[in-house]
Amino acid sequence: MIIYTLYDYFKLYPYVIKQRNYGLKDNSQSYSLEISNSKKGKQYHKHDKLFREILNRNKEIVKLINKYVKPKKELTEEMIEKYDTKYLTSIYEKREADIVYKLKGKEVFFLIEHQTKVDKLMSYRILEYSLEIIRTRMKNIKGKIEKVGVPKVIPLVIYTGQAKWTAKNKLEEVQVEFEHFNGIDVITGYNLIDIRNEEEAIKERTAVARMSIIERKNDTENIIEVVRRMSKHIKDKDERQEFAKEIKYLLSDKLTKEEIEEIENILMEKEGEDAMLHAQMVIRRDFEKAKEEGRREGMLHAQEVIRRDFEKAKKEGREEGKEEGIMSVAKKLLEEKVDLDFIIRITGLTKEQLMKI
Repeated sequence: MIIYTLYDYFKLYPYVIKQRNYGLKDNSQSYSLEISNSKKGKQYHKHDKLFREILNRNKEIVKLINKYVKPKKELTEEMIEKYDTKYLTSIYEKREADIVYKLKGKEVFFLIEHQTKVDKLMSYRILEYSLEIIRTRMKNIKGKIEKVGVPKVIPLVIYTGQAKWTAKNKLEEVQVEFEHFNGIDVITGYNLIDIRNEEEAIKERTAVARMSIIERKNDTENIIEVVRRMSKHIKDKDERQEFAKEIKYLLSDKLTKEEIEEIENILMEKEGEDAMLHAQMVIRRDFEKAKEEGRREGMLHAQEVIRRDFEKAKKEGREEGKEEGIMSVAKKLLEEKVDLDFIIRITGLTKEQLMKI
């Protein structure tokens, strides 16, 4: 009886592939979509390009790994590096390689596969891709295997499609059944990141989750509404700018220039800002005028303008920014020694709150 080991498999694998003349062609992949001159074709091309650009950001990959793989020690951007997939030869020679990251200083790899459609044979494909990464790396570290160990591949399948993901995560679940009480099966699987739950995606704060939800919205009103909800969970200014650019790129054919600007204002926290600043400017201008002229009519006029512009600012201002704007206006009124009852009436603040300013 001849026993073939894993090492024998790696040695024979390239020859088997050549004999089969194997070239992976799978129409279920988002990356193999034909790019046509139609509007739909252009949109698919944009989708493909945007998601690949997002998945080429270390910080986005780290977020996904930390959330779904949960390493014992959380990874940072500096701990991973993009792995040059040109070294993956046999399987990838007729296909654009998936995105692969490597843990610096270790033979640990993260294989990222993005799917927009359900692929029933995903576990089989992941096995092929993973073995190809291991095979090429073992060739590169020949003579050091005992010291560094056989490379480990951790696959992440990111699903952003509409239908429920029904493919099995483990190869053993789609293999022919054979009952036995001894021996070891070859088993492998993948980590599924299913981005269909809107609430979870909003809180997740990854660019992949954000854009997969945005892309599924059919009308402007729903897009703007979900952007408002997402913006509450994004604190970093650079991340907000990236989000605005992603929307502008992906939806420029779907939204008007004015709608894009409205979304940018929401994300850059400018919505309603002009109205609040205008109210403060009016306060300063009219009170200065009233003080100079010393006329009661001027003071009353100033108060009326304040009330009108302040109400406008509150109505147009972002919900999150109202309190800060109200406190700012109240502070200015107190500095100008405006009647306390008047300040309470137009700002809605209590006497105790004003005393703390």
